[in-house]
Amino acid sequence: MAPKRTADVLSSVPKRKKAVMCLTEKIRVLDKLRAGMSYSAVGREFRVNESTVRYIKKKEKEIRRAVREAAPQSARLTSTVRDEAMEKMEKRLSLWIHEMTADRNRIMDSIVVRLKAKEIYGHVTQGRRNVKPFSASAGWLARFKRRYGVRSVKPAGEAGSADRGAAEEFKKHLQSVIQEKGYVEEQVFNADETGLFYKDVGKRTYVTQMASRAPGFKTFRDHATLLLCANAKGDFKCKPLMVYRAPNPQAPKGKDENRMPVHWRWNKKAWVMSDWFHSCFVPEVEHYLQDRNLAFKVLLILDNAPVHRREELENAHPNVEVLFMPPNTTSLIQPLDQGIIKAFKAHYTEEFYTSAWETLKANKETTMLDYWKSVTIRHVIDYIGTAWDSITPASINNCWKNVWPDCVESFEGFEGVSENIKNSVKNIVRIARQIRGEGFDDMKEEDVEEILAEKAVEPTNEDLDEMAKQGTGVSDDEDSSGTKTPRVVPLTAAKIAEWNSALEKIFNDMEECDPLLDRSLKFKHLASTAFAPYMEMLKEMRQKAKQPKPIQSFRPDGEGQMPTPSTSGQSQTLKEELAGVEAPPSSAEYSTTLSPGFHEQARVGRFNTRPHHLPQLHPQ
Repeated sequence: MAPKRTADVLSSVPKRKKAVMCLTEKIRVLDKLRAGMSYSAVGREFRVNESTVRYIKKKEKEIRRAVREAAPQSARLTSTVRDEAMEKMEKRLSLWIHEMTADRNRIMDSIVVRLKAKEIYGHVTQGRRNVKPFSASAGWLARFKRRYGVRSVKPAGEAGSADRGAAEEFKKHLQSVIQEKGYVEEQVFNADETGLFYKDVGKRTYVTQMASRAPGFKTFRDHATLLLCANAKGDFKCKPLMVYRAPNPQAPKGKDENRMPVHWRWNKKAWVMSDWFHSCFVPEVEHYLQDRNLAFKVLLILDNAPVHRREELENAHPNVEVLFMPPNTTSLIQPLDQGIIKAFKAHYTEEFYTSAWETLKANKETTMLDYWKSVTIRHVIDYIGTAWDSITPASINNCWKNVWPDCVESFEGFEGVSENIKNSVKNIVRIARQIRGEGFDDMKEEDVEEILAEKAVEPTNEDLDEMAKQGTGVSDDEDSSGTKTPRVVPLTAAKIAEWNSALEKIFNDMEECDPLLDRSLKFKHLASTAFAPYMEMLKEMRQKAKQPKPIQSFRPDGEGQMPTPSTSGQSQTLKEELAGVEAPPSSAEYSTTLSPGFHEQARVGRFNTRPHHLPQLHPQ
């Protein structure tokens, strides 16, 4: 009998590290099982016990639901199936944070985020029994930030703090760049985004009160994002970029975009900074500098907002240099933040009220509510153009004093941006009291200041539900009822070959259009690496299609033939799937399958020689 090991011996034996499979690996296990592999074969491939594979299969519905509800970051970092209500709450919370921080470089206070998390959790668990308590602790918030890659949430007290030291360092750096490169005031620009609630007439007015109670009303919809841009001289303002949430609304139809006072774009979630830079900013500025016989060299100053993708803009154009301000310095040194945006909103609101008062005077039976309902995007675009034209060169130039004081000039009769804003606010109050009605009769300057205040779009819980469903394509009712299961679309060789061709077309277009070849090749390498598993699947499918049937027909020397069993349904299915997929060419046919222009591209080393139907997706 072997001697028993002592405690000292046991303590010296290293413990075997427990292997924990993340949700992504579990999905791969389920896909292997769905493809027909046995439990034991899958266990050997993933080096886990067969019992573990069976347990994963047993929890298939919960695992697929967790991955479908979670963000991609969560799927990579989470190893356990979490509570369904928690997954739904966190997804909606991440959408809420995105909407609150997307337009500008905002930092969210952690206490505000934790309170919002509890509110959303109560919403998603409303009417359910046996709901687990949720306290939105600091530990949970830290884990949530890791899962979803959230970086815009800071501890209490840090969210609103401005970094004065970093602002001073940037001012010195900017002046050194200007002196070294020889930029003049006409060549230095600043661009900044702002959210515009284009039908906001004040929350105390009867119009807002009645409209908010109307069925289907959503303040969230009456919002657009504007990008304003001007130079330090103040004599050139780029046409504003207006980003709306819905494609092709009724109002702008039939309007010539070149004659519109704004550049019109629509996008549900993402910003379109790169498109604005190449399609709007560069052509306008180049034309402006040519008219003044100035060299086309430009310095563009942007804040550190996430939508300003540094890797896309820093080398986007050889004649445009982009400088990014440090985080938490925009309130101190960003020129357009020093009164231009607020002045623009004051002029816009004044134009809105003036148009309303003229409409009411022309028709005594029309009410302010009637006018408010009649305002369309077409009117909003005209108001934006008028308001932006009202910003004077002196106002723009004066707002550069905190970051480039040497460029500020003295304009005769200029009272200052603050005085201009005060005059607009007084005019709005005067017009509102002429309009009359609850909230208009007693409107104060503080009410107008609230309209002009910079505020983020805060979607309601119902908005978040709708956004979450649009993001997943699966409604919560279908997921939680248990009566419906996700529709499984078969992955065929023809479909993978179609994706492969589309990728190759993208690669070729990028190599032809992108002036920086290294950048396009880098993208090609990353995309090819990510697509490699699908290419392996395509190779396996084609190899299976070439294999002979498992049961051959045997014919003896004499008459007669042995009975031939029917082939499996799986082989027949593979044959049908691959019917439309072209097989690889033989060596004799190789030279005839190359795409037009292939030999010339191969000669200059753009890519190595591969058949046209199966392009090389792995760069050298």
